[in-house]
Amino acid sequence: MAGRQIVPLMEMGSRAPEAGRIHLGVQTKTKSGKMRPTSIDTFRFTSPDRQSIEQLAALYGGECVPWNEPKASPKSQWQVITTTNEIPVFLVPDGLSVWYELWAGSGCQRRCDGVTVSVPEKLNEYDYELVEHPCICVHNQVRECDPHTRLQIIIPQVKFRGVWRLETKGWNATYELPGMFDLIVALGQRGQMVQALLGVERREQPTVVGKRSF
Repeated sequence: MAGRQIVPLMEMGSRAPEAGRIHLGVQTKTKSGKMRPTSIDTFRFTSPDRQSIEQLAALYGGECVPWNEPKASPKSQWQVITTTNEIPVFLVPDGLSVWYELWAGSGCQRRCDGVTVSVPEKLNEYDYELVEHPCICVHNQVRECDPHTRLQIIIPQVKFRGVWRLETKGWNATYELPGMFDLIVALGQRGQMVQALLGVERREQPTVVGKRSF
């Protein structure tokens, strides 16, 4: 019976378990009844672990409530919208990634650095292989992918269940987070976690059509 390909253990890599997610927005309903993302000025946390969310609520305000999201895994979790825009954290070595990505209902269709794109191609019933091509957006002269910045941190005040992941598609995070991350890590000793302060900040930018808030 065919199954997954046998991969040498040394090539499988490793990753830390994920305790939960950090969000910079909420889903709100429009007048037409559709849901759309709306930014907030404080942190929102979600996790399958109720105790972790209760600890965060006790530390940073807000209420631990059930959270159900069909696209999440697992679908039924817990969340808190805190009243703070700053939290002390530990940075994880190699805990930052920035990619151009194209997503569809079935998942990530492309992951690109602006030069080379990785596209999943099906090998058999169980396995996919990432095949590299020149950037498709550059070839077509149309940007179809959006930046995805992911930051993994540890929250020392909460019981340790793994890393917390912040993900954003904002351009400012794409420009600024990598430089700040590299600077902080450079100040610490190689291979050690570095303590930092994670904050969310609302900004305004003048444009020809008025102020843009982000």
